[in-house]
Amino acid sequence: MKRRVLTIALAVFLALIGIVAVLAYVHKANERAIAGLKAVTVLAAKQAIPAGTSASAAQSGGLLTREKLPLSSVPSGYVSSVTRDIAHLVTSSPMQPGQLLLRPMLVSAAHVTGSLAIPQNMVAVSVELCLQAEVAGYVEQGTHVALFETYGTGGSQSLQQTCGATRQVQGDAKVNTRLVLPDVQVLSVAEGPGSPLGATAGSGSVQVNAGAGSPGSEGAVFVTFAVTPAQAQRLILVAQAGLPYLALLGTNSGISPTLAPAH
Repeated sequence: MKRRVLTIALAVFLALIGIVAVLAYVHKANERAIAGLKAVTVLAAKQAIPAGTSASAAQSGGLLTREKLPLSSVPSGYVSSVTRDIAHLVTSSPMQPGQLLLRPMLVSAAHVTGSLAIPQNMVAVSVELCLQAEVAGYVEQGTHVALFETYGTGGSQSLQQTCGATRQVQGDAKVNTRLVLPDVQVLSVAEGPGSPLGATAGSGSVQVNAGAGSPGSEGAVFVTFAVTPAQAQRLILVAQAGLPYLALLGTNSGISPTLAPAH
């Protein structure tokens, strides 16, 4: 009996030693893993932050929270703290809960008119679009989109479009579509009148005409983009001489600046 008790006690003792050894190994492994990753402090939105909110107001209002993340997973331009040089700057677009605060998101209050905040070194350009070209209303303030253009080739072309559901292509020339701007930010979306849209270039051989569409496809919207001056030239040219069309960007969409041909 005594021998049996000693055997059980020895087994329990060895099991405890094994547990302690495993815990020590796991603890050391965690320490080594953490030591191999350089952690940085970043500011993130604790709750939704409207566009035009100053960095100091967001901090004092409890809208920002501090998080420690591995440096390798943090995008460049992250903000660690609200310093004096950025305290007066305001958010250029709405921030969603959990979104990291990046330095390019903060602009001077002088660039803000009402709720429209124009990022630094950019301009705001508005384009009138049909509802279907505006991704059926899913494009909204703060989203990023790709801008495509439909245009005619083969001599003089005339592209015309109304906000309807059906289209017809007439003439001898061909109609093509290409990517113009791979990633632009939307500053605002406003409903426009139900009048038809038109874009002409030269005269004659190609017409893209929309028929009488369903009530849900009628009308137009005005989408305002934040673009560089060079992008503004291309955007205005598309709006005046081509037919613009938007596409929402998804994860790994495959759209990159290299795919956008020179206009």
